[in-house]
Amino acid sequence: MAGPAHGTLRFDAFMDDALYGPSGFYVRGGHPAARDGDFATAVELGSLFARCVASHLDQVWHELGRPDPFVIVEGGAGRGTLCCQVLAHAGDCRQAVQFVMVERVERQRAEALERVEALGADLPVTALADLPTGPLIGVVLANELLDNLPFRLLERSETGWHEVHVSPGDSSEVLRPAPADAAAMADALAPDAAPGARVPLQLKATVWIRRALRLLERGRLLVFDYGVPTTAELAARPVSEWLRTYRAHRRGHNPLGNPGSADITCEVAFDQLPPGAMLTSQADWLAESGIDDITATARNLWQRSRAKPTAKTLAARTLLDEVAALTDPNGMGAFWAAEWRSG
Repeated sequence: MAGPAHGTLRFDAFMDDALYGPSGFYVRGGHPAARDGDFATAVELGSLFARCVASHLDQVWHELGRPDPFVIVEGGAGRGTLCCQVLAHAGDCRQAVQFVMVERVERQRAEALERVEALGADLPVTALADLPTGPLIGVVLANELLDNLPFRLLERSETGWHEVHVSPGDSSEVLRPAPADAAAMADALAPDAAPGARVPLQLKATVWIRRALRLLERGRLLVFDYGVPTTAELAARPVSEWLRTYRAHRRGHNPLGNPGSADITCEVAFDQLPPGAMLTSQADWLAESGIDDITATARNLWQRSRAKPTAKTLAARTLLDEVAALTDPNGMGAFWAAEWRSG
């Protein structure tokens, strides 16, 4: 049970309230944006990521036999940025697309629909608080959603596993013996964890993936996020490296401080998710989805005219800077793209 135990909240319940409660970070207005936001994702850097996604969606549409409708469900849609960009760059599948934005925060759902309406076309787009009902033929996708889903937090001791709880009064940390099922899961995921090591149990992320897969009669589930292949890798690192906060583009390490004032995220342990995914780096996925072809004109223009740059040349340079950021092996390029196939 995630609720109060001896006057404390389990960490996942604390995180859920800190992000989505009445005074939660996202409810109060926290959001991604390249400049005036709290953090930036690939979507906020420009439209290039979305153009690659649109290209991939076209490919999947053809592979599935050009279904109509072709349903695209985006989890964690936020203010609708990716939806608007994908619709703007959709190719052959454009006339068959039905887009469903899934966003838990009501204020962001409303803003997302306003942004879609501002595109000036009668677009088949809806916004829901949770995943729709299936079955459907299409693609479920999410960019940096799983790292934001509340998780349980366990610490290894000399005698076994303890679970992190939080005292609501002063947001102090309390360790309690972990339930047998949680301890068994931690043992299986990180059998060699040393005393003091911590691991996340990302059960909500696992459940979300399973629910998304159940929606699909035929199609793909595609998620992008930062993380590691195995939980054991997290257990071997300081918790401050993989459990962190963001506010106004500044990274912090204390998720208990001033609840609701910052985003709380955790690197995704992909071994905790349902099996069957094709796992590749974001840089490699973008390459396979045509990022080089999309930016070839800009690259050639920059090479020819960089000695005497014009406005077009500088725009090309900006696009190439976006490529570099998206594929940086020490940054977003090292994120993971995981794709499950259904039917």
